[in-house]
Amino acid sequence: MEIPSVGTVVIVGFGLVLSILVLLVFILSLQGRFFKSVDKNKVAKAEKVVAKAAVVPVPAAAAAPAPYVEPGIPEEVVVAIAAAIAAMEGGSNYTLRSLTRKKDGRNPWSVAATLSYTQPF
Repeated sequence: MEIPSVGTVVIVGFGLVLSILVLLVFILSLQGRFFKSVDKNKVAKAEKVVAKAAVVPVPAAAAAPAPYVEPGIPEEVVVAIAAAIAAMEGGSNYTLRSLTRKKDGRNPWSVAATLSYTQPF
């Protein structure tokens, strides 16, 4: 049995790796198309449900009391935090009752990094 030359092994190896990569790209693009169509179907169903739901007038709620804000926190920061909470909650179904600085000595960026790296897929 004859041993193949180095050039033949390299060319076959590159060809095999390239063909597997093309196959993986094709499979992943098919998955993307499938999940996009599933998401579109979910959105369409949700829109139909919302359209069928009767609009019930909500009585005007009394104005919420002003939140307790620790001295030293600017009003712009309070407004930005309240807007971020409203955006995360998807509406105005919240009340900001107080705003104080965190007493822990840990850096918030390190906490965010820890949460990001330890979050499950």
